[in-house]
Amino acid sequence: MLSTYNGQKYLQEQMDSVLNQDYPNLEVLVRDDGSTDGTLQLLEGYESLPNVKVLRGENLGVVKSFFALLESSSPGAEYIAFCDQDDVWLPGKIAAAVAKLEALDNDKPLLYCSRVEFVDRHLHSLGFSKAHKKPSFRNAIVENIATGCTIVINRATRELVLSSLPRWALMHDWWLYLVVTALGEVVYDSRSLVKYRQHAANAVGGTPHFIPDFLRRLKRFLAPQNSNYRISGQAGEFLRCFGPRLEGHKKELLVRFLDSKKGAISRLRYALRPEVYRHSLFYHTLLRLLIVLGRY
Repeated sequence: MLSTYNGQKYLQEQMDSVLNQDYPNLEVLVRDDGSTDGTLQLLEGYESLPNVKVLRGENLGVVKSFFALLESSSPGAEYIAFCDQDDVWLPGKIAAAVAKLEALDNDKPLLYCSRVEFVDRHLHSLGFSKAHKKPSFRNAIVENIATGCTIVINRATRELVLSSLPRWALMHDWWLYLVVTALGEVVYDSRSLVKYRQHAANAVGGTPHFIPDFLRRLKRFLAPQNSNYRISGQAGEFLRCFGPRLEGHKKELLVRFLDSKKGAISRLRYALRPEVYRHSLFYHTLLRLLIVLGRY
């Protein structure tokens, strides 16, 4: 499931790496998000293949485009993989994800995600993302460890997410991580089977190095549109969408996190003993500071 937007430069490498997967019965659903370059013309060259379908749409932005794709995906698909337009998949990516998911209870919502290898525009390695500890709802409220291009979900997750789409979310992959840690099971693979290309036009991007990563996050945090870039806003939207379905202790955890914003004293108390966490000690400490300042 691939959303494209002015991705002509690297798209062919990604499409070929998807079509060359060693997993059988693979279908590719592409939604173009209003490209103005040669992306659609490139995609037309793949439309003759029986397992490739291309949808043409207006520009919705990356989050809404992926949710539109999910709505257009086949209800009969056993698994759905999310795909970015500028990466390269290793041949065994889908097979590895399916093997992990098939080892679990497929009747409940499941999500697979993994590490990535950061590469430059020429696919030269820049290093690997950090291996994370066990995924959890307490983590998902304030941090996303499910990089979109690594995500594979089962049919139950598709149905669950589509049952209550958000009016707003920070990112589609973060929303899925939040939903499935709350109401299903997330499996994290410490292997990397994706070459995650970094270039000037990345929608989000990343880096294995601390200082560039911190500066990238700081720039995004200080951006003018940041009045809406709040984890508490996403948490509130999640409570609206799925609050009635949450187990008691998870709903109470989410409500306490949101209630901490009621005033300076509440924020200070919560920051001293937060129930949510980020995996990195540095970013967890920074989270505490943001809670005290009310910038979360």
